[in-house]
Amino acid sequence: MGYIADGTSTANGNPRRRSFRGKSQTEVRQKLREIEAAVLLDKPVIDGTMKITTFLEEWLTTTVEPNCLSVNTADSYRRIVRQHLIPALGKKRLRDLTVLDVDQLLVIKYDAGYSGATVQRIRMMLIKALRHAERRDLVARNVAALSDLRRTKPKKGRSLTPEQAAELLAVAPTDRLGITVELGLYLGLRPGEVLGLQWGDIDFDRGTLSVRRSLKREQNKLRFGEPKTPGSRRTLAMPNPLIKALKRHREEQTADRERADDMWSEFDLVVSTEVGTPVDPSNARRTLERLCDEAGIGHWNPNALRHSFASLMSLFGAPMEEVADAMGHVDTRMTSRVYRHNLKSVVDVAAVHLTNLQQFID
Repeated sequence: MGYIADGTSTANGNPRRRSFRGKSQTEVRQKLREIEAAVLLDKPVIDGTMKITTFLEEWLTTTVEPNCLSVNTADSYRRIVRQHLIPALGKKRLRDLTVLDVDQLLVIKYDAGYSGATVQRIRMMLIKALRHAERRDLVARNVAALSDLRRTKPKKGRSLTPEQAAELLAVAPTDRLGITVELGLYLGLRPGEVLGLQWGDIDFDRGTLSVRRSLKREQNKLRFGEPKTPGSRRTLAMPNPLIKALKRHREEQTADRERADDMWSEFDLVVSTEVGTPVDPSNARRTLERLCDEAGIGHWNPNALRHSFASLMSLFGAPMEEVADAMGHVDTRMTSRVYRHNLKSVVDVAAVHLTNLQQFID
C-alpha cells in the first residue's frame, strides 16, 4: 500500500492523504507516480472510487441518449455497453482500467466467435466512453485507444454480374413487390429508402425521383424517419426502364386500391401492401429470394442490389464521384472500398490507354 498527499486539505486544515493498493509494489509505485505527476502539473487528482458500471450507465443517460438522432443508434450503444462492456469490466474501478484489461476483453470476444467488425465496434464504443471520461478528468488516459485489434479478413460484399442483373430484372415484373428490385438495381437506393418512397417523391414529367425519407424498424415497430445521413437526401434522374416499371406498378396499385375499397389506407406509398400500408422489410427480402430462385441466380439480399448498382455503374464507365453522389455518400471512399466490386475478368486499362505510347517510340 502507498500513501500520498493529493494537494487538498481536510476540514481542520491538515493535508489529505490518499491510500492506494495494488497487486504488486510495482503497480503501487506506478499509481503513486501518476498522482505525483498530476499534483506537480496542477491537474485534478483522479477520483478512483467510481466503478465502470456506474460511469457507463451515467454516460448512456446523460451523453449518448440525449444526443442520438436515431433510436436505433441509441439502442445499439445500450446493447454493446450492457451486453459486452459492463459484464466484462463493470466491477472494476474506472481509474484502474488498463490496456491489458481491454486487450483481454477483445481476445475473449474474438475467441467467442464474434466478427472482426463487431469487436471493432465494442472497442470503439469504449474509446468514445473513455474520451468522455478524459474530458471530465476521471481517467488520465484513454487506455482503449491504446489496445490492439487483430487483423481479420473483412466480410466481402458481392455484386451481380450484368447477366445476373438482367435475368433478375426480367422476372421482377412477375411479382407485385418486384418494383423493390428495380428501384434497388436501377438507382442504388437503400432498402429503407425504397420502402419509404412516396408517389409525391416522383416527377414523371422531369423523370426524377427524390429521396426524402426511410422506413425504419425502431423498438420492433415500423416508422418513417429521415434518411440515414443528411447527404442521403438527393434527387436522381431515372433511367427509362425504371420509369416504365413505375408506371406499370402504379396501374397495378390502382387495381389494388379499387379491390380494397374502404380497407385501403392512404400513405401515398410506392411500395405498399394490398391495402396501402407499409411493407415489412422481411416481406421485401422474401420477395427478392423468390425472384432470385425464379431467375436461377442463387441467393442475394436486398443490400446486395446496392452493391450491384455501384459495381455495374463502375463497369460501364461512370465516374466514381458521380456514383457516390447517386448513392448518397459524402465522398468516394465508402463507395470504392465497400460497395464497388471489380466485375472485369481482365483489367484492360493499360491495353486501352497506353497503346498510344508507341507513337513516341516510332
